[in-house]
Amino acid sequence: MFHKLLRNRKGQNTLEYVMMLGFVAAIIVLFFTVFRGKFNQIVQAVGEKISSAIGQMQ
Repeated sequence: MFHKLLRNRKGQNTLEYVMMLGFVAAIIVLFFTVFRGKFNQIVQAVGEKISSAIGQMQ
């Protein structure tokens, strides 16, 4: 069955898209794994700035 899928051009396109999607997902997971600490710091800093801005408006 897999051999037929590879010989079929439509199946080949599908397989290529699935492989690209898997590659992009792996890159995203790797990015968040490596930069998890920095990402948390950025989110926290943005939250603090938003809270500060809201406090100044009141």
